[in-house]
Amino acid sequence: MNQHLHPVSFNPNDGCNVSDEIILEQVAANIRRQLPQVYGHQPNNDTVALVCGGPSLKTTEKELVELYWAGAKIVAVNGSYQWCIDHNIKPSVMVMLDARQFNARFVETPVKGCRYLLAAQCHPDAFELCKDRDVMIWHCCSGGQPEVDLLSEYYFKRLNPVTLGTTVAIRAIQLMRLLGFRSFDIFGLDSCWLDEDHHSYEQHENDKDKRFTTWLRPEGREDLWCHFTCAPWMMRQAHDFQNLVGEKGNEFRLNVRGNGLIAAILRISAELGSTPITVVPEANKSEGV
Repeated sequence: MNQHLHPVSFNPNDGCNVSDEIILEQVAANIRRQLPQVYGHQPNNDTVALVCGGPSLKTTEKELVELYWAGAKIVAVNGSYQWCIDHNIKPSVMVMLDARQFNARFVETPVKGCRYLLAAQCHPDAFELCKDRDVMIWHCCSGGQPEVDLLSEYYFKRLNPVTLGTTVAIRAIQLMRLLGFRSFDIFGLDSCWLDEDHHSYEQHENDKDKRFTTWLRPEGREDLWCHFTCAPWMMRQAHDFQNLVGEKGNEFRLNVRGNGLIAAILRISAELGSTPITVVPEANKSEGV
């Protein structure tokens, strides 16, 4: 899969939404809980239904339910965990990355038999809510080299960091691959608004995100050009997704459901093969690459 993203301007702090000092403080506290680390497993043939929070989740629910009853392992991230519970879909795994205190709300509802994979940078309140549950800790190293040094010293350099990407969805793919899963059907990974929705459920912190029209342009195929409405973090996620596929795409099978930006990238790329695909903001729609 040969895909290319046209450079887009991002805030250099988009990688994490709290300071490095807070990251290090929370990591230092959480690793001392002596929870087991996520570690590498041998590959298996099971299917993961990765449930993200994008708006297409509402239109692909029937497909998700069919996979659920067919035995797929339901892996939910952030608010999609509660969405699954509310829709009678039992998560097998919950993955959390966000370090902000108010997002401990994502794990408020316990699910018997669910495993919770919490990043070491998550707020201690999230760990407290999960203290009587099946919890494993993993490392994303958003705090840079100081965090790597801290973890290396504490774990005697026995680490399996998951570092590519800025969102929990991109990290969750890598995390589950580390655990041996190679087959992924992904729901709600859109990287765009659909109609007026940025998520399939209320998430008010994103209501005021900046929006801009973004064009998907296969070179030499203007008939396939299409556009989406994106926030900067959504564009960054699409960029991260393409980097993931470019670096590790031979390690897994990905089927992104729905009609969002990332699904369109995969669909057009599969149709055109090696034809480069660029993604540009509205202002640059007519520019050459």
